Amino acid sequence: MNPELFPDPVVQNAYAIAAKIKKTLYQQPCYCHCDRSQGHASLLDCFASKHGAGCNICIYEDFYGYEQSRKGKTAAQLRAGIIKGDWQSVDVTKYEKLLPTK
Repeated sequence: MNPELFPDPVVQNAYAIAAKIKKTLYQQPCYCHCDRSQGHASLLDCFASKHGAGCNICIYEDFYGYEQSRKGKTAAQLRAGIIKGDWQSVDVTKYEKLLPTK
């Protein structure tokens, strides 16, 4: 979804990042249980709808995936970190200002 649809800069950044790392998010589970409640098959599905805008778990997992993929982590390593709960340590304050578009 278009990040500009959302007024909150953190949410805008989450959607912009999701668009940049689609292949990464497609391979990751989401632990907010949206697979059960909304039929999502991966973390990417959270950002293909408005669901990600209202779910801190999805937003944190998205930022975690972005940060770890930039460090060269594989999909399996990211998944292990998400399962372990490492996404909870993401510093969301870094995303309170809009990121550069490129």
